[in-house]
Order: sequence, then C-alpha cells, then structure tokens
Amino acid sequence: MKRITVLAAAFLAVSAAPGFAAMSDQEFVTKAAIGGKYEFQSSLFAQTASPDARVKAFANRMVIDHTDLNARLNAIAERERLSVPYALDATHDDMLKKLEAAELQSDGHAQQLYVTQQKKAHDETLALFERYVAEGKNVRLRDFAQAALPVLREHGRAITPLAQMAAR
Repeated sequence: MKRITVLAAAFLAVSAAPGFAAMSDQEFVTKAAIGGKYEFQSSLFAQTASPDARVKAFANRMVIDHTDLNARLNAIAERERLSVPYALDATHDDMLKKLEAAELQSDGHAQQLYVTQQKKAHDETLALFERYVAEGKNVRLRDFAQAALPVLREHGRAITPLAQMAAR
C-alpha cells in the first residue's frame, strides 16, 4: 500500500511539472491559428515567387486547405469563446520577411527557403494537432484536430520530396 501511495505521489508530481502540463484549449487555438495563417500567407507568396510547377502546386493546395482549416478553427474558437490571434507571432513574421528578402536575390533561394520552412512548419503543426488529440479537453477542438490530421499528414507527405529536392 505504501509503495502505491509513493508511486501515485511521484506520478502526480511529474504530471504537474511544466514540461508535462496538458495543453490548454487557448494554447492550441493560438498555435494552430498562427501556424495556419503562416502556412497560408507563405504559400500565397510561393504561388507567385516559385519558378517550379511542383512547388506552385503544393502552394496552391496549402492556400486552399489552410483557408478551410483556418475558417473551421475560427468558427469553433468563436463558439467556445476562445480568442484567435489576428497577426503572426514574431517567429512566423520573421520567417515571412526572410522569404520576401530571399525573393529579391532571384537565385532560387526563395523557393528553397519556402520549402524548408514549410517542411519545418508542417512537422510542428502535425505534432501540435497530434498532441491536442491525445490531451485536449475540448471535444469540438479535439474533433477538429482529429479530422484535420489526415490533411496535415498528406501535406507532410507532399512536402517531403520537395524538401529533399531543395536540400540538394
């Protein structure tokens, strides 16, 4: 009995630690909205800046899919009285500025940077959504995240060969 009590106390202490805290609904909405807005805005840029038809096709798909995902997230957040950021955070804003600056070089660097940033962003978004599905408390948000996972996984599969090509 004493061992069970000690194990239970240890579990509670670890699960209450900041690194193991469950993600809040607001944190999910904020991160998902910023990620979605970045993927949308950077893809609008790539639609015109990229010389590669495959990258343009990927960017077109991102614009379409993230328009839908962003609208669905916004509707749920409004219904649940959660705030949605209207602007990007400093990190994502800086990423967009780097894309715009790279376009001025006209050596293909903007396309390579877009693909590299998209790969990283999609890996982060997929991890965010998977984590919320596993830990999230809000049923509507969890259902949204679960429904979005196949789309996000397909984005990851689509960007991987482009990222490999860009790395060469």
